[in-house]
Parts: sequence; structure tokens; C-alpha cells
Amino acid sequence: MSQKVLVIDDSLTVSKLAENVLAQNFNGVDVLVAQKGADAFDRFNLAQPDLIVMNDTMPDMDGEAICYRLLNDPITAKVPVIVLANNGRAETFETRYSNVLKVLAKPPTPESLLDALGAALAKHRFTPNPAKQLLFYDPNRMVFSGHTGFFSLRQALHMASGERLTGVLRFFLNRFPVELYVSKGQFLFCTTRNFPLYCRDSPTILPQTNLGMIIEAQVTQHATACPIFLFLSMRGGFAHEDVVQIVREHGQRLFANLWTAGAVSFEFEELQQFPDFVKNFPPTAEDPDNWALASLRYVKFEALPASQRADPNGSPAYTRKGYELVQRLKLNDTEARFATSVNGAESLQSIAKKLNLTLNDALLIVFRLQSLEVIDYWNSTVFTLPNGGQSNAA
Repeated sequence: MSQKVLVIDDSLTVSKLAENVLAQNFNGVDVLVAQKGADAFDRFNLAQPDLIVMNDTMPDMDGEAICYRLLNDPITAKVPVIVLANNGRAETFETRYSNVLKVLAKPPTPESLLDALGAALAKHRFTPNPAKQLLFYDPNRMVFSGHTGFFSLRQALHMASGERLTGVLRFFLNRFPVELYVSKGQFLFCTTRNFPLYCRDSPTILPQTNLGMIIEAQVTQHATACPIFLFLSMRGGFAHEDVVQIVREHGQRLFANLWTAGAVSFEFEELQQFPDFVKNFPPTAEDPDNWALASLRYVKFEALPASQRADPNGSPAYTRKGYELVQRLKLNDTEARFATSVNGAESLQSIAKKLNLTLNDALLIVFRLQSLEVIDYWNSTVFTLPNGGQSNAA
């Protein structure tokens, strides 16, 4: 499994530089990004990186505050940090914070970043995902397994659905897997024992619920992965008529984290009997692609690493089966207008301008359609001819 590097910087310049250095010199290293200090801890909770590269000054948090918080949490304390600092601050970080491995002057050169990244990744070898050590199951019930470095998330969903399997599809993201329950190929809901990750973007919909019952629900989810809203509903503490829809939507929001988490491993465990909290939950009528599309809509632009942000000067084009696939998708109005504008020749900037979309919104739609294998994306460099644009043909 790949190592992960989290870049904390309000500018994408450093993350792009890190991605380029890693891609050219190391195999299978994922780069995650956070443009605010607070977002960095969400990203860490999501994917638990092996190394952090951070700016010493962020819009919402000082670099020392980030290092201090990392160092004083047992979960993050042993993760090495490379700090990009202004002149004169190196000694401060190196003497005060034992998790700081190296301090580089801003802006870093490719050479200095390569040396620092190489030393840090060599020292911090990848260890097996702890989530697998927390589960107790019969390996004979494993129907299939894989890794998103070889199979896409979409392909994993289709494998579970196409074979009409019954059980749980697990994605090993951090200390606790993301679990998607499936009944005869139909998706029920997605959940995790990681309660903060499950509820980090939740709206405030529990104001009338007893605090003691909420705490009990949190403890239960940590122990069993039973979603908090489902537990409260079964106990009569959450009298919301749309609890099934709420559990489904929270599951899709949870799954959205996987699209930008880099490479993760997954496996499907066939179950003869579901846990009690799953047994009576009705399956969704959505096919895998529409279920995935609903999840992709929760992905925020800020979470996309540089490698997943399309070149604005490039052009989207349908894949061989893309036009057939898009006909089955329940696109919203904006997505549908975008899809009808894709012709393989017009640039993304031109399409965005014609449709009166912001570039960020257009990039997100490209990301969704690429993830669903509806379109390919041709960067502007693909169309650049050698020798200053002159053809070599006679």
C-alpha cells in the first residue's frame, strides 16, 4: 500500500511541487492537501498520512500551534513533519518540537524538497493499516479484495453490485474502515466506527435529543458502526420521519472522503446474517453509478489535490462508453448542461464561460464525470507539438 504525504499550505504551489517531486522520484506516494490549519486535522483524521509538509504561517493557525497540537495527540505525535519557514525560525521549530524532522527555507527548491522527502519516507516505513487488526472475521468469507491503485472506487462498487452479493464492502482508510452494507447487490448504507469522521459535516438536527442518549449513541457507533441516527431512531430518541434518507445521505457524505484520500485497499466480506441494526434497513433503488454520483457531489473543491484538478486549458471528451453511461445518470441541471457541451475540442474554460459557471464548479463536474469513467480529460500539453509548435511532417 502507498505512503501518504499531507501538504498543509494555503497555496497550491507547494503541493504541486511535492507531487511533481514524488511522482518523478518515488512510486506510489499519494499527496493530500489542506489549505487551512483546521482542515489539516480533518484530512489527518481521514487518511492518517505518513508525513506532513507544512507552511509555518497559515491563514487561520500559526505553524507552531499546528506542531504543538500534533505533538500532544498520541495519534499524530509520531508523524514526522517538514516545516517550510521564513529565515530565522528554523531553530524555534527544531528545538521545541520533536516531531519536526526538517526545516526548509521558503520557497523550497525541488532539490531541497527531494532530499527532505527522501530522508523522511525512508525513515518512516509503511506499516499495515491498523483497521484490519481491529476486525474479527472469517477470511473464508472474503469474496474479493483489491486496491484503488489498480481498481477504481467505481469498479469496486460495481463488483459488489454486479455479482448481487450480500455482505459488507470495507475500505481501509484509517484506524477504522468505511463500511458499505450491500444486500443482493443493492446498497443499504455506508458507515464507520470513526464517529468524528462520520459526523464532521453533519447539520445540527439533534437539538431535541437527550444528551445522555446522544453520548450512548456515539459510544455504540464506535463499538459497532451503527450510525448514530439509526441507533437513536431505534431507541425512540430521534423521531425524524426521514431517518432512512438521513442515514443514506450521511453514508454517501462519508463515502465522499474516499474519492480524495489517495489509494486505499478494500475487500468484500460475504455475510449470512446482518448485524441487528442492518437487518430491517431498506435497500436503495439507485444503481452504483447514481449512488456514487450522489456521493461525489459532497466532495469540496478544496479537498482535491493538485493531481485531481484538471488543466483549465484542457478539453473533456467522452470515453468509449461514456455517452452510454451518462444517459443513465440522474444529472442535475448544471451537470446536464455541462454534459451536452462536451465535444472533445472545446476547452474547459470555454465551456465554463459559455455556461456561466465558475471555474471551480466546472472542475468539480469534470472530477465527478472522470471518477464515473464518463469522460477522459486531455490536458493542453497533449496538443502541443514539438519544435515550437511546428509539425515534423514533410
